[in-house]
Amino acid sequence: MANKYFRKALIPSAATETTIYTVPEGNMTIAKSLRITNVNASRALITVSQYDEGAGSEHFLLKSYILAPNATIDVFNGVPLVLQGLDTLRVEASVTTVHFYLSYLEIDRA
Repeated sequence: MANKYFRKALIPSAATETTIYTVPEGNMTIAKSLRITNVNASRALITVSQYDEGAGSEHFLLKSYILAPNATIDVFNGVPLVLQGLDTLRVEASVTTVHFYLSYLEIDRA
């Protein structure tokens, strides 16, 4: 088993649900932080969802949250998110100037 730390940054298209991360099959992931920054001069509407095994059940981690101009939040607020193999983490923002930054630990269970 190997543990590896990773990070991913994403600026998705406006009003488009976009996958920021999919757990590799046979692995487990502990997501430590998902920071969201709105660099726009107007507010942004944010949704963050986790799907079981790819396209399974949707679980909202943040739904229709209004993020003020030039503001930053951490979705997990210090509480790690545990993901299993093939789970996906998806994000959506109402404007194209929202930056998502994910920090996570991937655990190879093979």
